Amino acid sequence: MSTWTSKVSLLAAGLMLAACSAGLNVTRNAPMQVQLPDGMVIAGARGWCIDQSTSQAQSGAAVIVLGSCAAIARNALLPSPKIEAIVTISVEKESISTPPVESLAAFLTSEQGRALLARDGRAASLDLLEVATRDDTLFLHALDKSGGPLTAGEDYWRALFDIEGRFVTVSLINVADNPVSRNQSIATLNAQINQLKAANDT
Repeated sequence: MSTWTSKVSLLAAGLMLAACSAGLNVTRNAPMQVQLPDGMVIAGARGWCIDQSTSQAQSGAAVIVLGSCAAIARNALLPSPKIEAIVTISVEKESISTPPVESLAAFLTSEQGRALLARDGRAASLDLLEVATRDDTLFLHALDKSGGPLTAGEDYWRALFDIEGRFVTVSLINVADNPVSRNQSIATLNAQINQLKAANDT
């Protein structure tokens, strides 16, 4: 497997979440942004705050979980997103040259790519419902039938893109029994992508 496909496999798999916030530079219980040890900033769009109990950063790589600011802080006065879902942001630690989105799309729609996306590692467990590109970003809409956390639905969206040569994946995971529409999903991903790029001046 080539270097960049190895990087994609790490991010597409979502990484293993650890119940700690090691390596995160935070100053409040429900922060809207954190700074990684190498200086990269992970910032949530309006209404989305970092869940420190399920986020992890180590040696420059990170998996950050975002949820409703009001829910995480247990403060109804704080903003909340208009949808019930979970957002995760995965960042690869090494600065590398990322491939064109067309190459990413071709790889992830292959049997090998779908196996990497599926939680159980089986291509047959994952249906790709939509694959689209916009500028330098690849959007995936998938249905994962392999099972997972009780609070996570089978349906999710992902956006893969580059920030200063690093692979970044933003995932929007439906909460079971509370589906999010296509338009809402894309709008949420776009807002998060724009927030990340603005926070890092790209």
